[in-house]
Amino acid sequence: MKHQTSTCSDEQTEEDRKTVLLLNASEEVITVIDWTKAVHLLFTGKATKPYNYSDCYEIKTARGVYELPRAIILIEYVHIPYRDCAINKTNILKRDQNSCQYCGKHLGKKDFTIDHIVPKSKGGQNTWTNLVASCRKCNFKKGSKTLREAKMTLLREPKEPSKDYIHIVGIDTNTNKSWSRWIEIKGELK
Repeated sequence: MKHQTSTCSDEQTEEDRKTVLLLNASEEVITVIDWTKAVHLLFTGKATKPYNYSDCYEIKTARGVYELPRAIILIEYVHIPYRDCAINKTNILKRDQNSCQYCGKHLGKKDFTIDHIVPKSKGGQNTWTNLVASCRKCNFKKGSKTLREAKMTLLREPKEPSKDYIHIVGIDTNTNKSWSRWIEIKGELK
């Protein structure tokens, strides 16, 4: 039976932004998928709703409302190779919640810099605990000084994030709360 597809506008609707957490049969986080892929996995019998889980989206259909779980679990275990959490500008910005770690200013994907807390000129390394997202003004003010020399403080002590957190951060924050059974969102950035 073929499904008819309707013509959609170029605008992204609320339904287009619905994301679903995909879990392995062991309940290990695999990735975040869009709602249409989740529906396909559910209807083909490759996935199901996790046990004792009730958070759902309401998807309007011609026949009424379909309740789509915000997380689904694969029926069969799939081997996933180890994924490391790379230290790069994008991941540091995600970890730091798109904000300058000195003044709190919201940072866009192109208008930020990475600052070494202990400057490279003083032996600072490229590590999760020594790199933070910074606005250009704060980075210029700090320069190649230590925090004490620059008389600056960090809003939050940088930590190495989990690979799962970096992989899904930035998705709908309400959805993230419904995923707390599998991913510790609140504790990641404190």
